[in-house]
Amino acid sequence: MVIGLLACQKEYFPPGLYGYQVLRLVDGGSGKVWTVQSLEINGESQSMDTCINQYELHATVSKTAVDLYQLNSCNPVDTVYYGAMTATSAGNSGSNKNLFTDSLLFTGGRVNYVIVKYITSQTFDFERVGSGKRYSYHCVSE
Repeated sequence: MVIGLLACQKEYFPPGLYGYQVLRLVDGGSGKVWTVQSLEINGESQSMDTCINQYELHATVSKTAVDLYQLNSCNPVDTVYYGAMTATSAGNSGSNKNLFTDSLLFTGGRVNYVIVKYITSQTFDFERVGSGKRYSYHCVSE
């Protein structure tokens, strides 16, 4: 019966990652570009055929922070600065010392946080809330 319960649990990101590891997956260690392959707003899929929904996320590394920008390919190019990124962790409690919890927090930009659903070196799925809407992103990187 325990096996059946474990099979029903949904894993949002690979378990056992530390916050710094999640940051490195996002920024690739020296900067990374993610292409948004699909976008849902309030559960409705958005067409990726028009430039207004063709986004890239640029993670840049400086001496003090990892910054995240969202750019689209429209003319003129529209940029949203998410902010300087930090990863949430469980702190020093029990056996989960400093393990990544679920969020990336931002300071100094237009986004407060995103909830990471899944992340690897090539896939980054997350959700954010803004202007009363829930945005769900599926991003890939080569």
